[in-house]
Amino acid sequence: MAFNIRKRPASTDRVPALERGEAIVYTRYDKEKTVAMNPDDFHRFAQLDEDLSEIGATQRLPLSDLALEALQAEAAPGHAIEDPAEIEAILGL
Repeated sequence: MAFNIRKRPASTDRVPALERGEAIVYTRYDKEKTVAMNPDDFHRFAQLDEDLSEIGATQRLPLSDLALEALQAEAAPGHAIEDPAEIEAILGL
């Protein structure tokens, strides 16, 4: 999904300048309404989103044997295994 970008003069809204890696989430009644972020971060995020959409639409990455085994094990009924050592033992790592 591509971003629908609208530009507005900075003088129309009171939004502070933000450093790279910084964002402000504006809320109303405890619900997120909008996010302000550094323009460099936004453009990087938008490019990553575009790249991922393109990859997802045109290419299917092959799954390794280990990934296929993990997917089959996850789909099998039974109790969830949370212990990292037990997971590694099952997968032979």
